[in-house]
Amino acid sequence: MFDKMKALLRGATSDQKEQQAFDDQQARLARGLPTHMSPEDFAGMRLDGRVTFDLLALAPYSDLLFDSSMGGQDLHIAAVGTVDLGQGESLVRFYLENDTWVQASVEAGKVIEYKLFDFYQVQHLADTEFDRLINEHGVSNGGVSLGKAVLPLESESGQTASYGRVWGQEGVPWSPPVLLEEEVTTLESVINRRVIHHCMLYERQLEGERRYEYVLLSGEADEEDRSYQLVTNLGIDLNPNNITAV
Repeated sequence: MFDKMKALLRGATSDQKEQQAFDDQQARLARGLPTHMSPEDFAGMRLDGRVTFDLLALAPYSDLLFDSSMGGQDLHIAAVGTVDLGQGESLVRFYLENDTWVQASVEAGKVIEYKLFDFYQVQHLADTEFDRLINEHGVSNGGVSLGKAVLPLESESGQTASYGRVWGQEGVPWSPPVLLEEEVTTLESVINRRVIHHCMLYERQLEGERRYEYVLLSGEADEEDRSYQLVTNLGIDLNPNNITAV
């Protein structure tokens, strides 16, 4: 009788260990993601995973400034950022080794859209320059104004495109940037890094199609190293069927 009880206890202990090992693995795979969400919710994307994008559909757009040549590359996901927007909404960002990143918009635990962004330009600022950038109407830094109604952007080849402001009040020449707080998780981090973004989103419709190209301007303050910068990100909409992640 006692031998049978011992065997049952050993079996229960083994099951508990297997369950604990499974739970630990799931927690590792979901590191940096919103609570109760897993890589399966993000087309398989996860911290320390790898991802490839099919961007062949962008080839016909000669007026596109976004560089789609990275399509087909096998890329490492080096960091994951989350932005809590409140009311069950959030942004989840997957930062890749080649200075591109994917943004997933989440509502009620479901991803409703993806955008793929490229770090187009980074301008480092002094704290006084940063303060003027986010607080003063129409202040320009290097030809870029955070909050203006229309944003012109020139590519390295000299091609110029004009983008209209998406956020803010319509019909006014300047709108204050949107404040976002991001928690960034990396493999090395013991404590998540907190980055404050002062953002404005712009868009333009590409010729002859209902496809858009985006510019996300972000005045960023890194509390860890007390650095300030204005980041210009070029982006496109991304179909989840064009994402392959492991």
